[in-house]
Amino acid sequence: MKSRISRRPTHGRVTAQDVADRAGVSLTTVSRAFRPDLPVSKKTRALVQNAASELQYAPNMAARALAGRRSHLIGLLVNNFDDPENLELFRFVSAEAQKRGYHALLLNIAQEGQQVESVDAALQYQVDGLLVSASRLPESLVQRSAELEKPIVIVGRRTRRTEYSAIYCDNFAGAAAVADYLYQENYRRPAFIGGRADATVVKERAAGFVRQVEKLYGFQPLTRMAGANDYENGLRVVSELLELPKAPDSFFCSSDLLAIAASDAISRHGFEVVPKVVGFGGTLLSRLAAYNFPTVQMPFETMVSAATSHLVDLVENIETGPREMVFPCKLVFGLNR
Repeated sequence: MKSRISRRPTHGRVTAQDVADRAGVSLTTVSRAFRPDLPVSKKTRALVQNAASELQYAPNMAARALAGRRSHLIGLLVNNFDDPENLELFRFVSAEAQKRGYHALLLNIAQEGQQVESVDAALQYQVDGLLVSASRLPESLVQRSAELEKPIVIVGRRTRRTEYSAIYCDNFAGAAAVADYLYQENYRRPAFIGGRADATVVKERAAGFVRQVEKLYGFQPLTRMAGANDYENGLRVVSELLELPKAPDSFFCSSDLLAIAASDAISRHGFEVVPKVVGFGGTLLSRLAAYNFPTVQMPFETMVSAATSHLVDLVENIETGPREMVFPCKLVFGLNR
């Protein structure tokens, strides 16, 4: 538990975050403690109420009244509308939401600099809850969702924030399976191509691949980050590696989109022995006849259906606590997978 302080905040208006800091609890707990209809232990409720009294904090009842009216809308918050994984996610979110009497919105959030504005823009739709696929969870979103009592479920990646549910696939094991495959197929100069270096899924896929390559080959693979999960950056990075005197003979890419970029870079070089490309995701891109590379297939439908159903349960108070669910993923081959 965080240490408590005795002085009043000096930054102006007292917020729910100040109460959380004083009480040593999460923002979500503060929000729930002011709701008599939600289960919170007597000790925790008293702790929060005492902290609020010390700080002379009064909850925003107007905001709570708005939060209490269900819109039957849920949002999927992403960083990039163009990412095929996000479109695949949204397809299954929409289908599962409709089964529960809800509609889904696909919402974009800025990566840097404009996060407060983009969070406010997302929340203006009065969604009842949010599925977050964005690579980072903005603090402004944490603050505003707690104030408005909007539940959040992280989908597609793990999170260090224990107050939120996280539902994702085992990126580490899936990446390790790629290293096993390349080793068994006698590829001897493997390389890893990632998108954003700070994205949780990229770090996990890189770690799983690198560790297994070290175990099997006795050395670390070449690793390059494109800086973003997009075609142009992937094409540039792979093209640079292909110019090396001993170019990689295989590429494991952290997404199917980067795998397509790698395939195109290779085709432009005209190799006699074509390097192998493996993707991650199992999106529709990986099944295009012009490419048809092996990929680690994420269980999109199962994973997203579970996340969406859990979010609706949180909205309707059927469930009250955070959950963590990890689904297996598998390396697949061919058009008919």
